[in-house]
Order: sequence, then C-alpha cells, then structure tokens
Amino acid sequence: MLNIHKKKVKSELCFCSTIPSSGLTAVYNEAEERTELIAAYIKAGLQQNERCIWLVPDSQSAELAKNLLSNSELDIKRCMEKSRLKIITLQETDTLSEKQPEISGIYFNWEAGNPQKEIIKFIHAGNWQYLRINLEIRVFGKPISSSLKELRRILAENMPEKKIRPLFLIREEDLSAEEVFNLIEAGEKLIIKRDGKWKFLKIKQESQDKKFKTLLESSADSILIHDMNGRVLEANHIACEIFGYTRSKMLGKHIKDLRTNIHLTEFGQQIEKLKETGYFTFEMDSLRRDGTVIPQEINNRLIEYDGETAVLSIGRDISERRRTEKALKDSERKYRMLFEEFPDGIAQLDKYGTIIVCNEKFENFTGSHENEKLIFNLLSPSEESKTKEKSFACLPEVPVHCDIKYISSLENKNIPAEITYKPLISENSRFNGGIILVEDLSEVKRLEAVRLQQTESLRKLVDSIPAPAFCKDRNGVYIACNKGFETLMGLKKQDVIGKSINDILSPEIAEKYHTMDIEMVKHKRNQIYETSLKSPDGSMHQVMLNKFIFSGVTEEDSVLLGIMIDITERKQAEEKMLQAKMAAEAANRAKTTFIVNMSHELRTPLNAVIGFSELLLSETVGPLNEKQKRYTENISKSGNHLLDVINDVLDISRLELGNIELYYETVDIPGVIEEVQRVLSPLSAEKNISIESNIEKDLKTIIADRVKIKQILYNILNNAIKFSSENGKVNISAELKEDTVEISIKDEGIGIHESDYERVFHPFVQIDESISRKYGGVGLGLALVKRFVELHGGKVWVDAIPGKGSTFTFRIPKKPENKAQENVNSVKVSYDLEIEREEEKVREEIN
Repeated sequence: MLNIHKKKVKSELCFCSTIPSSGLTAVYNEAEERTELIAAYIKAGLQQNERCIWLVPDSQSAELAKNLLSNSELDIKRCMEKSRLKIITLQETDTLSEKQPEISGIYFNWEAGNPQKEIIKFIHAGNWQYLRINLEIRVFGKPISSSLKELRRILAENMPEKKIRPLFLIREEDLSAEEVFNLIEAGEKLIIKRDGKWKFLKIKQESQDKKFKTLLESSADSILIHDMNGRVLEANHIACEIFGYTRSKMLGKHIKDLRTNIHLTEFGQQIEKLKETGYFTFEMDSLRRDGTVIPQEINNRLIEYDGETAVLSIGRDISERRRTEKALKDSERKYRMLFEEFPDGIAQLDKYGTIIVCNEKFENFTGSHENEKLIFNLLSPSEESKTKEKSFACLPEVPVHCDIKYISSLENKNIPAEITYKPLISENSRFNGGIILVEDLSEVKRLEAVRLQQTESLRKLVDSIPAPAFCKDRNGVYIACNKGFETLMGLKKQDVIGKSINDILSPEIAEKYHTMDIEMVKHKRNQIYETSLKSPDGSMHQVMLNKFIFSGVTEEDSVLLGIMIDITERKQAEEKMLQAKMAAEAANRAKTTFIVNMSHELRTPLNAVIGFSELLLSETVGPLNEKQKRYTENISKSGNHLLDVINDVLDISRLELGNIELYYETVDIPGVIEEVQRVLSPLSAEKNISIESNIEKDLKTIIADRVKIKQILYNILNNAIKFSSENGKVNISAELKEDTVEISIKDEGIGIHESDYERVFHPFVQIDESISRKYGGVGLGLALVKRFVELHGGKVWVDAIPGKGSTFTFRIPKKPENKAQENVNSVKVSYDLEIEREEEKVREEIN
C-alpha cells in the first residue's frame, strides 16, 4: 500500500470549478470518505445544472444517498423527476465482476445487465451538456492505470458526442508504489483527503533527482534501481531495512547477491524479456544479509536514470500472502482428504449444479465427475430422471432427503440408496450451491434382511422350548415369548411383545431386573439365578432363570434368551430334607450331651473306686494277703481301663460339640517321646517288644498343646504295641520338614488293608470284630489322633501291609499360624487330685 501521508497537497478542492475533461481520480481510505466525496461531487454538478448519475452497490446505499443529497438547499425530488439525477443500484455487480475480472477492472460491463442498460438509457435521453458519474476502480489482474485508460476508451466509444466528467475512485490500499509512478506519468489528477479537506496531490516541482527520491522514500515497498548489468544504482530505506544493509553498502551490489537461486544466465534472460515487453513481474525469495530469506513479488520495468537505461525493481513482501496461500492449500488438502476418506459418496456443487469437488465413491455411484453438471434432479432423483443427455442445473435452496433405487453406473444394477442434500447459504443470505451425500444402502438392506431372519429363527427357537421362555433386545424390550411364558405370567403374547418388564411387574422388582438384563447384553454375560414369582392365581413359585446372550449381526443386534424352570417342588423337597437334617443334628447334639453328662456321672464314682483300690494296694490302712492284693489289682486295672474309655468318649463328644481348645506352649519333642515311651514301657515289657527312637539332631522344641501331643503319641504307640506280636520291634522317628515336624511310628504287627486306611480314623470303628475281641478297645484312639492333629493344622496318614506291620505318620507346624493362647495352664480334671483328697480323708479317719 502506498504511504502518501507525507505528500505535499494544495488548498481545499472546489468541485464547482472547472473539472479536467478526463475527470478526477480520488484516493479514499474509508467507505465513509468515499460516500462524502461522491455527495459533494454530485451536489456541485446539480448546482451547475449538470446531469448526474450516482452508482450505489445496493438499495440501502441508495436510501443513504438520497438522505445525504436532501440535506441541502437542492430539491432532490424535483431533480430526479426532471431526469437531472439518477441513483442506480448495481445489484448484479458481484456476479458480473466474478465472471469478467480481466475485461476492464471495473464494477460492470457496459453491455450486460439491467443497471448497465439503465445507465446507457439515462445518458442518451434528453439534451444536456455535461454529465457526472462515479466509477469505482478495482484491481482485477491489471494495473489501475491500464483500467483507467480502458474505461475512458469505453466511455468515448459509447458516448462520443457527450461531455462526461467522471469521478474515478480508488481505495488507498489497492495502490502500490509502481502504480503511483504509472498514474503520475499518465498525468492523472489525484485528490486525497487530508486534515478534513479534499485536496489535489501534487509533487513539488523540484529537480528530477529530488522527485525520484521523494517517490522512492514515500513507498512502503522496497525499491531498487539497477543498471542493465545488475549493479544497484539506487535503493530506498525500505529496501535497506529488508536486506539489512546501509545505503552505501547496497549501492554497487549485484542483484544476484540479493536473490536466491539466480545465476547470470537467468538474469540475462530477464533483461532480454524486459527489453521486449517493458515490464516483468515474478516472485522470488530475496536473500538478507543475515542469511534469512524473505519472499517478494518483484515488478521490474525499464526506466531512464541519469540518461541511461535502467531497471526499476519494486519488491513487495508477500510473506503473509505465502502463509495465507499455504494455509489455503493445507485447508484444501484437508478438505480433499475429508472428501476422499468419507465412507459414502459426497460432492460439493455450485449454485448452477456444477460439481466443484467429489470423491471416487460419488463418481462410481452417480456417474458424475468434477467440473460436470449433476445428471439427476434432486427434487426427483428417480431412475427415469438419470440420463446422460440431460443435466439439471437448478439446485433447490431447501434441504432434500429421500430413499431411492438407483441404477449404479459402476455395476449397472439397481442399488438402494439414500440421498441427502443441504444448501450452502452465505452470511449475507446468498445461495452458493450445496453438499450432496449419497449413501449406498445395499449393506444396510442386507443386514435388515439378516436381522429379520434372525428374529424369526429366535421366535421359532423360543416356541420350541418346553419350559417358559422369552427373548429381549439390548434395550430390554420383549421380542418373543412362548406359550409356557404366557401361562406362567398370565398374559397374552400381544400384551408382552414390544414392552419391557416395567410394563409387566411391579416397579421395585422390574427396575432391578431391567437394569441387570441391559448390562448382561452390553457385556455379553450369561447368568443363572433363582427367584420367587407370584403367579396369576396368587400362588408363589420358585423359578430358576437361565439367561444367555446371542450375538447378532452387529453389537446392536445382540439379544437375551431367558428360560424359566419351575423348581417349586424341588425347593419344597429340599426344605423337608433340611428340616430332617436339622432334626438329626439336634438329636446328635442331644446324644453327645447325654454322653458327656453320663461320662461325668460315671467318672466321679469311678475315681473313688480307682483311688480306694490304689489306697488299699499301698497298704496304708493295713496289709493285704495275696488273694486280697490280686482282687484289688484287678479292681484298679479294670477301673483305669474303664476310665480311659470314658475319657476317650468324653473327648470325642467335646470335639463334636466344638468344646475342645488348644493351649499352646513350648513343647520339647524328644522329652515328650521319651516320657510316652516310659509310660508304655510296662506294656511293651510284657510282650518283650523293643522300642527304638530316631530323632533328628536339630529337632528340639515346637509351639503346640503339650497334652494333646502326648495323647497323640500315646494312642499311636499304644496301638503299635497292642497289635504287635511278642518279641517284636517298634520304631519311632522324628524329623524337620521345612516349617513342620513329621513323626512316624512303625510296628511289625498285623497291618491294615489299603481299603481300610480311611476307616481306621473313624470313631467306634474296628477293622475286624474278632480283633476287637482279642485286643480290646472301642475304636476311639485313632479318631482322637486325627482330630487333635487337624486342630493343630496338621495331617495324619497310614501306610501298611497286611501281616507285616503299619506305619502311622503325622505332620504338624512348628509354630501355629494363629495361636489362641501360649503358655497358659490348662484347667483340666486331675484324677490324681481326686485320689489325694480321698487319701487325706482316709488318713483323717485312721488318726
């Protein structure tokens, strides 16, 4: 843009004075300045009885023009009636300027359009001497000076006998430094508004050199003057700033040093072209002193400088334009990419029905291509309307949506399609064409047919199920049910299909299962559960629901199949079995309680029998003869045996009742084994059975219930001695196994069959009744062993060979995972304490 703020101007312009025959050329900045200037220009003409034409862009501007002219002493209405004034609206300006930008560079073509005809008619009507008219000059690919010259030629050709005083209007932003040179050289009288007044723009009549410098420095573009060999002769301050040199450094430089990728050969070609045409315009990247590059539009023309032919080179920074162009290209590329990637056919059309851009799917489907007219009518896109010979240029200005059967140009067969059209309306409500979407519905229709087939198959499947069954879609809506479901729910099929569970059951129940069913379909989960259901007759039914998810053609087509099995009778039977089980358990608990109570009642007098027999054997109250001593010993042995049986029965009963607790303490395993051996040594001595022990050296102590460990060892070792033959051998081994202790007792007795391994640990079980009679016992010893080992978190098992012996092994942790208590003295019944009390009473009686 030309910087004309520093120009020297004359005094205020008077539009009533003589106007040059070629007219005035005004440079304006804002639209308000232009309107003000035209109003003053037209008023002055009317005051001098001249005919005037005011060209305005639209009807709103026409009203504004009338108002401006009415605010004066002139009778505007009378002037218009007498055909002295004509305000003409150029309503077709934009269309004409778009269609013919290269013809004249002005708003309109004199040979086209109603406003233009109206201008010609007004000019030729009547007898007048002078006419004033305002004409806007715009840049449409030609220099403004060329447009002015051509416009004057058109005026002269159309009205050779008339005297026209035109007012040519140019926007200041459209003027470049080169065009200022052109206008000055052409002798144009330029007027501008400065300090609130319109004045002539005039360069001071100084030396030619001064004039050049003034023009050079007033330009906002970079200006270089170089000779025909490329040496810089002159440069303005803008050029120096752009290239990064002082003026003295710029002068004398070769032009190739200021441009990138230019060689002397190319420079010579440019000079030759300048000699032929007189001017040469091109774009080039200019090289700055710091090595950076700035894009410029270069306009070269031949001039005379200091008496020699030289080149005036005007460079305009086009960085912003390059960025804009790049952004536009990127936008167009993205726009094109969106079109190409669009899954269906898509096209953009102008308002005449010509395809601007479309993708391959659109071309294949419709047979229409870019830069061609659309070959079917959007308002009636039927098969009959599609012809190669006829195209439909009229696009509707309203949206269109329709389903059609279209003959595809690619496959030459009927294809179901959906066409959607949306008009494009600009911000000023102008129709600019539209967008067409064409969707091939072949796959959609195929899926619809598959869905119908799937639905029908599901209905048949549901009807064939003997139990009540139903089918729901992913939204929880019933799509099928059978007779069994109708009977169970007391509803007809027509009252179920198309509805949800919310329409059938109570809200509190329905909401729970409705949400659950939707989640099942969504996540494709099957589920089986039991629930209660009230039948229409009021009876309650227990129902087992089996729900399965069937995947459809797409995720949206997945359905839920439900099968309802009435388990009311089974539940009733289970309830009876549960009641019977509870009764049996209650009877068992009563039995156990009775045994505990009876054991206590039996043990109390038995303690006295044992105590007094031992007291007699000690001969504290007097000596016994051999016969008395033998009877007393039999009483003591029988009592102790009976006491052991009662104690075992009591322990088993307590275990069944859950009344046995462990009292943890530090247990010396070698010491306990030795103690048990010592207790049972009389029994082993009777049968001449040797007991050997093999204890791992590192095995010392564990945390356990000492009493229970002793009883475990006692019961197993007692059985080993009991079931071993005379002169036999029993081996005890103990070793560490990681965090556990493993103790095994091996005998050479009668052995056990493998089928009886589990039975030997059951209460009151003897493998052979004959053995029971020979060896005695009630079958509680090993049962207690198993219970006590398991209480410690351990395990017991047996390996045996019939006739060759058995090995009983148990393994318990060295430390319990959750100790109930440690180092607690157990509160237990001490038979010794009872005996001591009885002995004390006897002594008191003797004394």
